[in-house]
Amino acid sequence: MTKFIASFLRGASPINPDMIEVIEQFVIYKKRRIYLIGYDSISMPFSKISSIEINTDIIGTNIIIHGFGLGTIEGHRFSLNDAKEIRRLIEEQI
Repeated sequence: MTKFIASFLRGASPINPDMIEVIEQFVIYKKRRIYLIGYDSISMPFSKISSIEINTDIIGTNIIIHGFGLGTIEGHRFSLNDAKEIRRLIEEQI
């Protein structure tokens, strides 16, 4: 399991950052709930991933993972190296 947390140095909330975990057969996106109790999460199996986008701007990097019929996972304010590593880990499994 590999866990990536959005960087508060790049504008992410230090209390409520985006998190992406890459585990054996899934990508899991987590974000702490607004009242800081628990997490909202979206999981997507590797077999359902159609494409991965990396959008870089001055502040940070956003990663968008598109799925077949499952919608998208959007992680905001990661470092460019983390976004590339997430993409590499997913592409190895696809």
